Amino acid sequence: MSNDEYKSVEHRVLANPSHEPRISIAVFFNAGDREALYGPFSELISPEKPARYRQFNYNDYMKRFFTKELDGKTLTNYYRV
Repeated sequence: MSNDEYKSVEHRVLANPSHEPRISIAVFFNAGDREALYGPFSELISPEKPARYRQFNYNDYMKRFFTKELDGKTLTNYYRV
């Protein structure tokens, strides 16, 4: 959605010295309108910096996420233009 304008930092985890199992919880974007098109914010697209990702709807995104229907690509790269 940031059209590569904002980069996330590399995710690094420090192992917990506890011998108890670890639990990770993922948080997902839950769109109110699952058929609406989502993509880079229009404020971050210009003739000098065109969209780097194509639009998608929430249902398609979640289907690809859970079925791993990515044809060898990462989920982010699947939507790259």
